[in-house]
Amino acid sequence: MVARIVVLLFVFVAFLSPRSSSQQTARKPEAKCEVTPEDYAVYAALVNGLGGPEDPEESWKGKQVFVADVTAAPRDTKSHWGRWGFRSNSKAAPSHDTVADFERTARSSCVLKPQSGDATSYKLISKEELDKAFNEGDWQGFYKKYPDAGGVWTFSRPGYNSARNEAVLSVSHSCGSLCGTGHLYFLAKQNGQWKVQNRLMLWIS
Repeated sequence: MVARIVVLLFVFVAFLSPRSSSQQTARKPEAKCEVTPEDYAVYAALVNGLGGPEDPEESWKGKQVFVADVTAAPRDTKSHWGRWGFRSNSKAAPSHDTVADFERTARSSCVLKPQSGDATSYKLISKEELDKAFNEGDWQGFYKKYPDAGGVWTFSRPGYNSARNEAVLSVSHSCGSLCGTGHLYFLAKQNGQWKVQNRLMLWIS
C-alpha cells in the first residue's frame, strides 16, 4: 500500500513539474518537413528587404546575412495579429487566410538547404555554431570568425493564403547577449516577385 502511494505521488509531482527550457526551445528537424521553392523565394525577398531598420535601436552592423539552417517560430503570436502598424510606417496586414496557414505550419522545424533558393543573398549557419554563440555566450568568437556578419537571423516557415500571393513568417535576429529583435513579416507577390509589405515587432532586447 505504501509503495503504491509513493508511486502515485511520484507520478503526480512529475506531471506538475515544468519542462526544462531546453525541452521547450531545442527542437530537432522533422523528418517529413520540406521547405518548398516558394518558401526559399520568400526568404530571398525578405533578406533583400532587411536593409533599413525604421528605428535606430534596431540597426545592425555587418554586410553579410547569416541565417540559421533550421526553421523555428516564436511560441505565441496570436495576441499580436491586431497590432500591424506598431513601430512601422505601414498599416498593411495579411488576410485571415494567410494568418491561419501560418499558425498551422510555422512551428515546423525544417532544415534549410544551402543549394536551394538565392544562395548569394545569405549564408546558412549550422546549429552547432549557433549553440556555441547562444548557449555558451561566445559571440566574440563568432564575430572573430565572421567579421562581416550582421548577427544571425532565424526564419519560420511561411504561411500563405489560398491564392499564394500573400505570405507571413516570423523572423528573429540575434546579434549578441542582449542584442536582438523579433518580428512578423508580411510579404505580397507582385508581378511574380515577392515584396516586403510590412513588419510587426514582437520583442526587442
